[in-house]
Amino acid sequence: MKRPAAMLFIAGLAMAMGVVPRSSALPWDEDMRDQPSVKPQESEVRTNASSVPTKNKETIPTPASIGDLVLARLAAGELENPVWARPESLALGRSLYEVHCQTCHGDQGRGDGLVGLKFAVAPMDLTMDYVQHQPDGQIFFTITHGSIAMPFYRDAIPEDERWHVVNYIKHVLGQK
Repeated sequence: MKRPAAMLFIAGLAMAMGVVPRSSALPWDEDMRDQPSVKPQESEVRTNASSVPTKNKETIPTPASIGDLVLARLAAGELENPVWARPESLALGRSLYEVHCQTCHGDQGRGDGLVGLKFAVAPMDLTMDYVQHQPDGQIFFTITHGSIAMPFYRDAIPEDERWHVVNYIKHVLGQK
């Protein structure tokens, strides 16, 4: 009986001294517990409301109420599209459209995408005169802030790339 106890003692001592390396994956539950996410009932660190945004260099504020949203949408019509509708812009706009928009609006922009057909509110037909006669800034605003059933793409598509999507909607889908 004394020999097994001595062997256990020597093995424990060897592990404590680092002779036997410990696996980095053990214990596995610490990896899940000690991740950098926000824990339940833990408050997130909020930035000062007057600070300058750093993510995607976004400069268009999110409207606080429905009234503000309507006014901001109208004011967005004054935004000038800083990106010329050149072939490079239309090609980039097409690739971004295929990734972010085609599933709902369809490949021709008619609101008949596979995912869009499942919604209670059909996606907008982007080839309609209603959309095509909107100023570029209003289409940009809709992409940025979303609408009835459309999610916002403020965080998914950088500001400068949204203008390429606007060019694609106006100059390619609008011609079909």
